[in-house]
Amino acid sequence: MSFLPDPRPNDPVALTDVPAILPKRHGKKVHHSTVYRWATKGVRGRVLDSHKVGNVRFTTVSALNRFFDPTRGREEDDRRTAIKRALYGDK
Repeated sequence: MSFLPDPRPNDPVALTDVPAILPKRHGKKVHHSTVYRWATKGVRGRVLDSHKVGNVRFTTVSALNRFFDPTRGREEDDRRTAIKRALYGDK
């Protein structure tokens, strides 16, 4: 499943160039510091795959597609929910 169109999904893209690739949200581009945070700290247990070459961090379009895939990580969320229910019961 591809969310972002690109003929060469494995070409490196600098994190500062990612906002130009992503669709706008509420008329604004995603800030480059947000993309950097996705690559370093992640969000909701997901981390954007990236590599640092020299002093520049790169990712790929295919890594962005994996990061934005809504079905990825769902089985881990189900596992966490099952563990919480086993430990604390239904709440």
